[in-house]
Amino acid sequence: MKIELRNLAFSYLKEKKREPIYLFEQLNCTIESGDFLALAGKSGSGKTTLLHCLKGFYTPTKGEVLIDGKNPFLKKNVSLFDSIGYVFQYPEHQLFARTVYEDIAFALQQLKKSEQEIEKQVKWAMERVNLPFAIYKDRSPFELSGGEKRRVAIAGVIVQKPTILILDEPTAGLDLHARSSLFSLLHELNQMLGITIIWVSHHPEEIIKEASRLLLLHNGKLMADGNPTKLLATPSILQKMNWDEPDVLKIQTAFERKGWMLNSLWDITQVASYWQKVNSR
Repeated sequence: MKIELRNLAFSYLKEKKREPIYLFEQLNCTIESGDFLALAGKSGSGKTTLLHCLKGFYTPTKGEVLIDGKNPFLKKNVSLFDSIGYVFQYPEHQLFARTVYEDIAFALQQLKKSEQEIEKQVKWAMERVNLPFAIYKDRSPFELSGGEKRRVAIAGVIVQKPTILILDEPTAGLDLHARSSLFSLLHELNQMLGITIIWVSHHPEEIIKEASRLLLLHNGKLMADGNPTKLLATPSILQKMNWDEPDVLKIQTAFERKGWMLNSLWDITQVASYWQKVNSR
């Protein structure tokens, strides 16, 4: 499914003067079906608010959000929001059930699905996030590792089989192994199931390694949209974001100065990952 933003804006009223304060305005872009897209910007740039508008939690002040050419904020089209799964920051904090199975099944139970259908879809979702059904279904979600808890939370979203998955800082609080495992999962969902992935990140190395496209918000505007490596090699962009040049690009430059050409960005990111592991010890 394709998402189009047309002159999108969101504001709130300042308490004393009752003047509108715009978190973002005049956003125009198209998110294509199958994108693996990172959204970045300084704190307060409107990233989470934008995601909430995409999911329908907030109604835009101006402009339009279109899903496959239709306005989901119209009553007749509101079911389009069901195709968008949303994973909040630290989603494991929202786990509540006695078992992993019950937690993942909750949304389907509210939809009055049959027990047979619920079990089938829960098993499917758990397999997608690499949580073997027989091993994890009866375990308490509170006894799992941080990475496993996050997988349970994601399973609770994809169990409804969305075509678009939005994640607000999905790697927050995870160690290097859990982050790597999470992105392996997200790439599998993207490549095998065709799910469009949109996630918020504050880490340029992560963006370069994982994203095929980057949207940058700055002062309420869409500052840049394009290839992550090219954008994050631009000094003016790094300066506005208060980011240092990513290690992966430093490594690429160092190799090129010595006349050593790495064959692909994949090779560069492997060297960068090794460098990060060494420096984290």
